[in-house]
Amino acid sequence: MNHADETRISGRRAYDLTQPLGPRSPRSSDHPEVRFQSLRWRSRSGNRTSLLTTSVHVGTHVDAPNLYYPQGETIDQVPLARLCGTAVILDMTRDDWGEISAADLERATPAVEPNDIVVLRTGWHHHYGDEERYILKPPGLTRDAFDWLVARQVKLVGADSPSPEHIFMRARYWKELRADIFGGQELDRERWPASYGHRTLLREGICLLEGLGGQIDEVVGRRVELVVLPLLLEGVEAAQARVVALT
Repeated sequence: MNHADETRISGRRAYDLTQPLGPRSPRSSDHPEVRFQSLRWRSRSGNRTSLLTTSVHVGTHVDAPNLYYPQGETIDQVPLARLCGTAVILDMTRDDWGEISAADLERATPAVEPNDIVVLRTGWHHHYGDEERYILKPPGLTRDAFDWLVARQVKLVGADSPSPEHIFMRARYWKELRADIFGGQELDRERWPASYGHRTLLREGICLLEGLGGQIDEVVGRRVELVVLPLLLEGVEAAQARVVALT
């Protein structure tokens, strides 16, 4: 979308918060590169048909409870009512490995209310083209912040980074792969329990919305209506989504 264009849906201004999906999309170390392959091409068939190969955890996507809980909902079982609705786009601008605490959420504006969708705008979407920094040095929520969100009874948590969860909760296997970056970090298990954010939210049926971007800077600090439409993939734990904010 051209950010200079103004799009309206039912009389309301629409902002696309989705990152493009393609071969340059940042991915975790054990996920394949996004690939487009031609099945038909114009000189041979007179038309074009493409094959997409991707992990469902690349680009803008939603994680469903089945990611960590075998009996949890798969992405096709999550009701749209839990993915769409009133959202607060919070200005949580951070640098490398920046922390977002419960106290930060408590004093944020607009104030977080029960049944809100909470979106963290950290500015990290600007590093989407820097695959190493984007994946390995993002900011994120601390342990007490996830507890606060559950207590506040929010219905969806998103971020313009690879995950709302701080990288230190997912960095133990990175220490071996990238000791040059993580080797000097003391990852206290009490402070940074493994996958705490995902496990805590998904246990309560609160999905995670990851890899936002697009026009998110244009709605930061505002209360909007958020429309999150993941692909209706049957029986899997996540799916890419188109995300639109309406004001």
